[in-house]
This record gives sequence, structure tokens and C-alpha cells, in this order.
Amino acid sequence: MKKILSMILIFSTALMLLSGCGQQTSDTVSMYDLRQTMEAADSSLPEMLCASNSDDDPDEKFANVSDMDYKKVESFFISYAKEGGKADEIVVIAVKDKNDVDEAVKSLESHREDRKKLLEQYEPEQVKRIEDGVVFSQGQYAVLIICDDVSAVRSAFEKAVK
Repeated sequence: MKKILSMILIFSTALMLLSGCGQQTSDTVSMYDLRQTMEAADSSLPEMLCASNSDDDPDEKFANVSDMDYKKVESFFISYAKEGGKADEIVVIAVKDKNDVDEAVKSLESHREDRKKLLEQYEPEQVKRIEDGVVFSQGQYAVLIICDDVSAVRSAFEKAVK
């Protein structure tokens, strides 16, 4: 009986020690939760579609909004209007290394300019909305917000990542 109890104790101790050796958790918030929070902050958003790092072929989807090397990205989401003529879009990129956040911001600024040029051709009334949008960074995050209530969506982001 002592031998069995001894073996159970050794096995239990080993399990506890091994559980501390798991992969470190990320400091980033859940992109799903962040997207839900940010979208809920502007009730005027149209029906939105989403792409993220949890999708199949995330690097290809990421390339639609950024020319940044995908290997530098920890996680991201892209939320955009289902209706093609609407400018509404929210993009959040979490970089692995905070030193890369400026590159992510520049890539989002470039994406915003590309969207502006595209919509100037076939939906000129949306151009002002793109111009009123913001691109900024906070910590390891680069963010693009184009919607009617930019300040509410930005505030929701800032509260969520504190």
C-alpha cells in the first residue's frame, strides 16, 4: 500500500511540475472578443464580414490589408462592410515585437490610401469617411478604424487592451 501511495505522490508531483512548463500565454487580448467589442461601439456599422489569423490561409487574407511580413504578426483581424460600396473597416494587427508596430502602422496607412483611391472612382461619397478614419498604435497593436463613430470604436479598443 505504501508503494502505491508513494507512486501516486511521485506521479502527482511530476504532473504539477510539468504543468508549469507549458507554452507561455500571450499578452494580446482575444481578437474575436476585441472585434466584437469594437463593432458594438458603433451601432451604425453595416453588416460586417471578418477575416483573422484563425482562418484558413491567414497570410493571404492579411496581405489584403498589409504588405508587412506576416511572420512578424502575432494575431490580427479585419472587419469590413459586406456591401462593397461602403468604406466601413476595422483592422487590428498585434505584432510579435513592439519594434515592428511602426511598420504595421505604415502598412495600414498605405492600405487606407489605396482604399481611398479605389472608392474615389466608384463611390466618391465614401471618400470623406476614409479621410475621417484613423490609423494609430498602442503598445504592440496597430489599428485602422473607418466608420461613423471613430471615437467610440477607438475608446472601446483602448479599454479592451488596457
